[in-house]
Amino acid sequence: MKPAAANHWYWLGDGLLHKEGGKSYLQVIFQEYYKFGPGGWDFRHKANFVATFSLDDLGTPHGHEPLYIDPVPSTPGVGWGSALLPSSLSGDGYTYIYGVDDAPTNKKMRIARVKGTDLLGKWEYLNSGAGGWMKSEKQAANVYTGIANEYSVTPWNGGFVAVSQTSTEAFSGWIKASVSCSPHGPFQLDTDVYRMPEPGPYGLPYLNPKVISYNAHVHRTMLPSGGGPHTLSYNVNSMDNRIHPDADLYRDASIYKPRFVSFKMTPGRPLR
Repeated sequence: MKPAAANHWYWLGDGLLHKEGGKSYLQVIFQEYYKFGPGGWDFRHKANFVATFSLDDLGTPHGHEPLYIDPVPSTPGVGWGSALLPSSLSGDGYTYIYGVDDAPTNKKMRIARVKGTDLLGKWEYLNSGAGGWMKSEKQAANVYTGIANEYSVTPWNGGFVAVSQTSTEAFSGWIKASVSCSPHGPFQLDTDVYRMPEPGPYGLPYLNPKVISYNAHVHRTMLPSGGGPHTLSYNVNSMDNRIHPDADLYRDASIYKPRFVSFKMTPGRPLR
């Protein structure tokens, strides 16, 4: 995904497979950001796009390039594609598209959906206070506070579980799970899943206040069967973004590697 302009870039969101006319396509949601100042955090979200790739052509010299890139309705600051729940898993024929109303802390979940598996179909946006599903992205409402920029929603125990790093504090080390009877919430009964050990001045093994962790989510292609464990991953990085031999990521490349964790959830009572 080539940048739209100088000092712009795309952040990769979630994706899914879509079949049409006997061909298979990969559709991925990308979020566009741009730099507005010299500081490390001087950037803003601008818009969201769906990029479509041909699975049949991925092995060709130009197969890594999208066939086409389509904008989707976008409120600046609201990133879509934080997570997807395909129609094959939702149970109601809809693919659910999860987003985030971004902020330094207490980030908020938003939910859209589309019939079937084509992300270029007609999106609907959840606004429970206004009566349900709205036609306009500007009518979407926040539904849950404390989500991260990336997370996951997957089936569990006859319902659904959202797994995310909590954003009730900046760069929290806690990953939590929240459950719902439907793909669109309400998500509740927050439960601690894992404490990421790396971030912060006392974080192990780095003992480095610049090390951070972020964007935990469950891998839906590794969903358990027969009561087995879930698998989640999260990212680790450093706020020392210098290009220098003494910079954190050059001095210790192990910082910038994903971590994988297996965990098992046992229901205290059936979801109703």
